[in-house]
Amino acid sequence: MADISTTYRKLSHNLVGLCAFDLVAQHGNFTGAADALGITQSAISQRIKALELELGIALFKREHRGVTLTNDGMRLLNVVRPAMKQMGNSMSLLFERKSKPRVRLSVDFAFATFWLLPRLPLLRSELGEEIEIQILASQVPPDPYVDDCDVNIHVSPIDQINEGDVMLMEEKVVAVCSPDFMNENGPFKSSEGLLDMPLLSLSRPSSAVWLTWYEWFDALEIKGERSRSYNSFNNYDMVTQAAIAGQGVALGWIGLVDDLISDGTLVQATTDSVTSQSAYVMSRSHLTGLSGPNLLFDWIASQCSTF
Repeated sequence: MADISTTYRKLSHNLVGLCAFDLVAQHGNFTGAADALGITQSAISQRIKALELELGIALFKREHRGVTLTNDGMRLLNVVRPAMKQMGNSMSLLFERKSKPRVRLSVDFAFATFWLLPRLPLLRSELGEEIEIQILASQVPPDPYVDDCDVNIHVSPIDQINEGDVMLMEEKVVAVCSPDFMNENGPFKSSEGLLDMPLLSLSRPSSAVWLTWYEWFDALEIKGERSRSYNSFNNYDMVTQAAIAGQGVALGWIGLVDDLISDGTLVQATTDSVTSQSAYVMSRSHLTGLSGPNLLFDWIASQCSTF
């Protein structure tokens, strides 16, 4: 730990000099680098000299019309330039984000398709066009250490909801199919009759917690064996489209498939429903001072308040 601290102290002490070094290498002279930083040529020259003294090497060959890198300078530049470029890009994005409201929303595929997208016109009309919204649909919640997201909406266990999170809707699931499928195969006296039907399944990654057919049947204490294999998809939109096309019975999440049931595109195969210990939960990053994420967070929370 001591070595790391020493390294960071040295880096902190020389970061300004490294920035000047990169600019001098880009321009090939002190004058261009000084103009880029808005300081004098003498100040740039002093920073380079201080860096060379600190490192104990010559970084540039001083020539009549400018400077050229030494071998040691070239080796250092190969390390410094990618780092400076990455830091510069990150800082530019942060400054842009501060000046122009932008929201990165990580959202479950099904929620994005069946709840959020139909409401985007209303969202735009009420929040205005000045907020840039980036929707990142994913089957699993983002990694907080990797993904830079302002608002997250995913299925989570209810007992793991943190302070400040909002439960948008409980996970309540019914079996749905197309009217044609029901006419050809139903009516079903009970959900046990679905065991021998073609069932459409959403593949679940190990880190996800939404209900599966196995858990749905188990919650209803249906223990019979199936004689058919499941037809599995990795996207809920595909599951739903297959059900609409009459290819089998799918699980339908109340709050997401309501419109499809209301307009008759899908029907409930049985009267049974299962409410789990999970829910669609919305959380936000620690950057709660930004207006864009807070506006979107509050708008979605208000829209889901009826569930």
